[in-house]
Amino acid sequence: MRTRSRILRLSALPCLLVLAAGCEEPRHLPNAGGAANQAPAPAANPAPIQTREILGKRTQDVRNAETELQQGAQVATTKITAKDPITLPGNAYVTIIGKTSMLLIEQAVNLYKATNDRYPKDYDEFMTEIIKANNIALPQLPYYQEYGYDEKEHKLIVLEYPDRKEQLQKQEDAKLGR
Repeated sequence: MRTRSRILRLSALPCLLVLAAGCEEPRHLPNAGGAANQAPAPAANPAPIQTREILGKRTQDVRNAETELQQGAQVATTKITAKDPITLPGNAYVTIIGKTSMLLIEQAVNLYKATNDRYPKDYDEFMTEIIKANNIALPQLPYYQEYGYDEKEHKLIVLEYPDRKEQLQKQEDAKLGR
């Protein structure tokens, strides 16, 4: 009976790790002090950030990387960056799906080049001749990342929007009265 109980407890551990994987956002603790402790009034009321399901979901949304980078997006790292064992599985999943998507698009672009003796001339041709023509559906990325096509390098990149993470954190803090 003891062995069975121990097995049940050990089998629950991976489930708890998966549930806790979304808790990687840093928490902001209030500073000690009177008036300095009060949060400033928000300048504008931006539209609320909505998270999205990613497991088993697909998308054909690929953005023009040059335009997105000019608007504040950053190129996401293709390395697993989790700092603790709890967030590692979630971070590894997101990183791996981004990297495999890049390789899938690289193969499609190389086949296009071999067939046409050139790369797609711009973002619109890439979307029409690579994504739509081949009916490529990429794995969905988290709310703070999007796919982007780099016209100069002729490759897919993952774009990250740090302001989305920050805005969601502020929303959650406001809900919880922090």
